[in-house]
Parts: sequence; structure tokens; C-alpha cells
Amino acid sequence: MREQSTAPDTAPSPSSPRDSAPSAAAPQASRDETAALWCAAGAAVLGLGVGLVSLRATLPLFGRGSIGEVAAYAGMGAGLLGFVLAGLTITPRRQPWLREISRVRCAANILALGALHAVFAFLLCSALYGVFSSAFLGLALDRWTGAVWVGITAAACAYACVESALALTSEALSVLLAAFLVTGALAAALSASDPHWWHHHFSALGSGRDGFTFNLTLLLAGLALAAIGDFVGHDVALWCRATGQTRTPATIVRLALIVLGVLVIAVALIPVDAERTWHDAAAQSIVLVFAAALVGFPMLFRRLPGSFLAVTVGVIIALMVLLVLWKGVGYLGLTAFEMGAATTVMTWLVLFVRTVAAAERSLPAAD
Repeated sequence: MREQSTAPDTAPSPSSPRDSAPSAAAPQASRDETAALWCAAGAAVLGLGVGLVSLRATLPLFGRGSIGEVAAYAGMGAGLLGFVLAGLTITPRRQPWLREISRVRCAANILALGALHAVFAFLLCSALYGVFSSAFLGLALDRWTGAVWVGITAAACAYACVESALALTSEALSVLLAAFLVTGALAAALSASDPHWWHHHFSALGSGRDGFTFNLTLLLAGLALAAIGDFVGHDVALWCRATGQTRTPATIVRLALIVLGVLVIAVALIPVDAERTWHDAAAQSIVLVFAAALVGFPMLFRRLPGSFLAVTVGVIIALMVLLVLWKGVGYLGLTAFEMGAATTVMTWLVLFVRTVAAAERSLPAAD
């Protein structure tokens, strides 16, 4: 009797396997966080050294040769190194499916996304130092204080980029891409020598010597789209497997995003003032691919929530309204139409990626 009474106390509870999983993953998560902190510390030391070498006198916070410019370049370099190192060493362990694709493709994806993070860090740091310069009008810092701020900026960028590499998902990347495009376009517009560029068309930002920022934004966006294709394709493949479908939809989605990326790269590498015919051909091809995606994706994924199908119909209607307002009644100029259409389509793409990821997570078979 005594042995029978003690049996229930020694038997493992049904929830013990689930309880042990977080505890097993906790040490690894702690080590990853420690790695991010060490990267930030190393970036701080390197940034301090860069600041001491580059800053020779008391300088303002913003402008050519300023503390902010040095800090932005230091942040860009630290962010690139941090993201690439974490992306090549830690991310494949957190995302085992990355090991299933070729090493060259995986490395190319990480490098492309790392470049996007680096330039994004540069743009954000430049904007922040510009804001600080306006908030503390006339402020100038000596060499040592300026070097400290360069180190702090490098550390913050390295830490943020490492954390982003540790949490790579298709959802996060789609939002990051949209934010990067908006930031890059605004930076290009602010640096344009012609303040009335918008009287012509959006591609005018990529013309002449002032087009570097805009073309670089498009180039990195195209590379990132191709990389995101692998992440979205993986989510779609899991969803198809859980719902008993073939991998065909996953392949189509991945190829569509890669084709879009290549076309965006073509638009960036062929400015409108250099070769208008090929530039327009690439831009029009982007429109055609997006139109095919708008119509075809809902047909491929009929089990997605009805709300997304309603959003797709709404996006198609919105694009038709924009076209009528531009071509039909002449209410919108070409630039306004291009901006409205690009915003609408990018919003749909982000929602599509998030909807597929959410649908894949919600399926019991995907656990």
C-alpha cells in the first residue's frame, strides 16, 4: 500500500516535456544575447578609435565632415559586420531550413540583407543627428566627446543589427523593406538638387549625380526582395505541406519575388536619363508582375482568410481608381499616381507575407 500511495507522486506530469523545452532553449538564448552585447562592445571600441582618428577638432553635430557624418559611417560599418557575422553563424541554427539551401545562396541572402541594414542604419543615424543638431542649435563637441558619441552610435547599430539577424522572419523583413524604401525615397527627395523633381516623375530622383541615393535604395531593395523570396517561400511550403498541397505555390511565390527583385535592380542600374527605353521596360515589367501576383496569389491560396481576399479586391479597386484619376480625369500627376500605386502595392505585399505566416502558424500540423 505504501508503494501504491507514492506512485502518483513520482510519475512525471503530462506537461513536463513542454516545461523542459523553454528551459533547454533558455541557455542558448542567453548566449545569443551575450554575443549581441559583445558585438556592441567591440563596435563601441572600434567606433571610439574611428572617432579619435577622424575627428581632429571641435565640430558640429550635423553636416559635411561633422560628428554625425562620422558616426553614421561608423554605424553603417558596425551594422554590416554585426549582421553578417550573426547571420552566417547564429541565424542558420535558429532557422535550420537555411541549411537546406546552398551555402552560396544563403550567404548571398545574408549579405544582401546585411547591406540593407547597414544603409538603413546610415540613413537613420544621419536623420537623428540632423534632428539633434536642430534641437541643440549651435552645439559643437570636442574631439573626445565626439569620439564617444561615434562609439555609442556604432555600438547601438551593431546591437540592433545583430538582434535583427537573430530574429529573421518573412514578416519582419517585409516591414523592414517597406520602411527602408520610404526612408531611402525621402532621403533622395531631400538631397535632390531640383526641388521641383516631382513635377516630372518619380524616376527623376534617380537622374544625374543626385540619383545615387535613390538608385542605391532601389538596388538594395531589389536584392532584399530576392532574399525575402526564400523566407516567404519557406513559409508557403510549410503551409502547403500542412494543408496537403504540392510545393508548386511556394515555388511560384519565390520565383515571383526573385523576378521582382531583378526588375527593381534593373530599374536602379538603368537610370531614366541614361536609357529611357530599357528603364521604362523594366518599370512596366514590375507592374505586370505585380498585377499577375494580385490576381494569381489569391487563386493559389484559396484557404487563406477571406479578409485577405477582401483586401486584395480593395487593392485592385484602389489601383483602378488611381489610374482613372491620373489618366481619366487628370486629377493626379504622374508622380502622385506612382507614389499612390507603389504605396498600395507595397502595403498589399506586406499584408500577404504576414497573412501567409500567420496562416502557417495557426495550422496544428505546422507545430
